[in-house]
This record gives sequence, structure tokens and C-alpha cells, in this order.
Amino acid sequence: MQTQITIIFPFRDRDATRVRLSLQSLELQSSKDFEVIFVDYGSQDSYANSVKNTVNNFDFVSYMYVGHPGLLWNKSKALNYGIKTAKSQYIVTADVDVLFGETFIEKALDLAKSNTFSLFKIGYLSQKITEQQQSELNLKAIETKFIGDTFGIGLYPKLALEKVGGVDEFFHFYGSEDQDLNYRISLTETSLSNCDDVLLYHQWHPRYPQKSNKQLTQMPRLSNALRINQRHFIRHQEESLLHPNSKNWGFVYKKNDKLLLEESRHKIELSNVSSHITHFFREEIKQYNDSVVTVVVTEAPYYKSLKHLIKKLLGKQTQPYMSMKEVNDLILKEIIFTYRDYNYSYLVSENLNQIFFTIQLNINSYDGL
Repeated sequence: MQTQITIIFPFRDRDATRVRLSLQSLELQSSKDFEVIFVDYGSQDSYANSVKNTVNNFDFVSYMYVGHPGLLWNKSKALNYGIKTAKSQYIVTADVDVLFGETFIEKALDLAKSNTFSLFKIGYLSQKITEQQQSELNLKAIETKFIGDTFGIGLYPKLALEKVGGVDEFFHFYGSEDQDLNYRISLTETSLSNCDDVLLYHQWHPRYPQKSNKQLTQMPRLSNALRINQRHFIRHQEESLLHPNSKNWGFVYKKNDKLLLEESRHKIELSNVSSHITHFFREEIKQYNDSVVTVVVTEAPYYKSLKHLIKKLLGKQTQPYMSMKEVNDLILKEIIFTYRDYNYSYLVSENLNQIFFTIQLNINSYDGL
């Protein structure tokens, strides 16, 4: 008999402990009429190996590694791959921080209808309670800090998800992709049916400070990413846009595709001179179509020199430079707006004074473009 519900976990570079606990809560479900597709989207080997070993302890879970570490985190692509892979009538979009009450699947089966989708209440756990649960799972006696609504933990008919083309793959980093999906689903003949029972619990984790997005870090971060995502969602509302993705939504690169980037025939070395960076990415890069090109941007020693600082303070004419954070943001925007469906690799050096960007500029490598 075909499973009725598939739970999709998008994942990247998280600790295996919270994954284990989430899957343990599913192991205790009163109804076993579900399966899990665990989509690891480009984790580093240290994380991937650990979580794969954890996931393989649960026979209802299929572990799938897609993407590669050079790609930016894209929850939408991970979810869409799971949606395309699933064989069940209904999909639950999940999160590795979530613990499932033992009657969650039972309730989801009651709610499952071809013309509705459901969102759930969730209880947020303190650090102390999370650590207690990680030591010994016991959801029958649990305290929550507060109860909130979820936008991203939803139960959807697979046909409705296919009708809207899944989650919009424009969204990178964090913000608005869940609300956008729910809005577009509502444009179909699929109506929202909220579940008011508290059947989900969120494991505590440190919040990433938004101010860190204004600093250059090895982990790619884009300034104002949350606002850009919000604007994208608002435009969909203004246009009543149903299906924003290409015909090949759900397409993902695989780990071996990163090997193709090692065949780069062109290496472009740039310093962080503003005009050089801007002109290359807006104009010169076009000449490398149908090839693999590597761009290395190195912070010029002169940029932080006393001589350069004094000339700027005195208002004397000098070559405008970009900070490495500004270079980072420019390239990340180019990826999101132009190259998000290409095979590429993005890396910031440990000392933060170099950025490496390699891209396979072969338009035929992705049929959806």
C-alpha cells in the first residue's frame, strides 16, 4: 500500500543531535502511515557523514545528498527536490528543529484533503527543556516558553504543490519563502485549514544576529537579504503570481557536478577596485559563455594603507575601492538574480581577504534557463 504522507526535511550543516531527536519523535507516532525524505543540500562532509549515520538508523527515512558545498544554501531547491521525489498524495514540509507529538501523523491524516492545506501551532522550548529532551525524549511531560503559528511546517496536497511549481527558488538564506508558498497555494482552489492543536515543538538554538549580515564571514551572508526576500514576496502578491519557477523546478546539481568546476579554463584575478569588480560582473563575464571561469578577488594592500586613508580624509582624488564585504554582496546578488540555476562555487578565504567564485557558464547545462 502506498504511503499517504511524505515528510520532507531540508538540511544543511546542522548538528546530528537535533536530527536524531526529531526522527525519534516520528518513530513514536501512533500512525505509521508516513515516510521521510531527508534532503541534505550540500553539507560539508563532516556534517553529512554524521547526519547520514544518524538518519540510517531509522528505516522510515531516505537520506539523499544533493547539491554541493560550493552552492549557496537554498531551502526552496531542497524542498522542491523532495516534492518531485515523493510518491505520496500529501506532503509535510518539516524542519530538523521540530519535535512531533505522537499523534501528529494521525491528525494530519484526518486533515488531509485534496482541496485544503493545513498549518500548525508550535510550542517553543527553552534551552534547558531542549537539553532535557535531547538527553531523554519525553513529549508527554513538556513545558513550552510560548505557543506560536507556523508558516513553514505545513501539510499540502502534492497536486497543489505541483500546480504552483513548488517553493520559489529565488529565495536564498532566510525569509518569506514559506509565506510566499502559502499565498500561491491559496490562489488555487486549495483553501487554508488551520490546526489549533499543539502537536509540534521547536528545539531551542541560538538566534543568528542579523547585524552579522553586515559583516564579512566565511559563511556567505548577504546584507539586507531579509528585505530583498520580503520585496520579492510582495511583488508576487501585487501580481497574483501563481508559478514563479522555471519548467525544471526541483532540478538540483549533484556532488559530482562540483568536479566540473575544477576544469576551469579561465582564471580572472581582480583586486577590490570598484570599477573593475562592477565592470567584470556586469559586462566582461559575458564573454566566457560556454566555459568554466574562476574569479579570484583579492583585497589590495593599498586599500587599508595609511596613504590611502589620508588621501580619502583629505578628499584627494583616489581610485574608489569596495570593501570585501561589498564585493561579497555584489557577487551574491549576481548569483541570486542571474546565476542561481547555474553550477557554481562560492568561497570566502579564512582570513577574509580573498573571494573565490567559479561558475560553469554553459547555458545548456540547465534546460530550464
